Amino acid sequence: MLSESEEETIVLGTRGRLTIHTPCHCPTRISCALKGHGRGETKENFVLDYPLPPETEEQIRTGGFFYPNSAGFAYEAAAVARCIAKGLTEAPQYTLDDTLNTMRIIEELRNQLGVKPID
Repeated sequence: MLSESEEETIVLGTRGRLTIHTPCHCPTRISCALKGHGRGETKENFVLDYPLPPETEEQIRTGGFFYPNSAGFAYEAAAVARCIAKGLTEAPQYTLDDTLNTMRIIEELRNQLGVKPID
């Protein structure tokens, strides 16, 4: 589980390709290539960069993070804090229904691949 891998996600669709660059668990770059008219032709490429927040003195003093780009989880922690402060039980940007739908998709993928739960 501690091995190094490319950890890049590519989503192919009818209109192009979306690449979530490594490490995809907390990326700082996403690129999109829109298809052109001919096979293998690209109409447009664009890149979105998401810089990490700077590490705090406390993080540096204690040795930083174990996984690459973990500082990016600060955005999630801040979103949770905002929701709690407002008395919300879910984030409006990603609701419980969104989470359950994602889990249904993952379960369907597992079923189609024949993945069995561990006893």
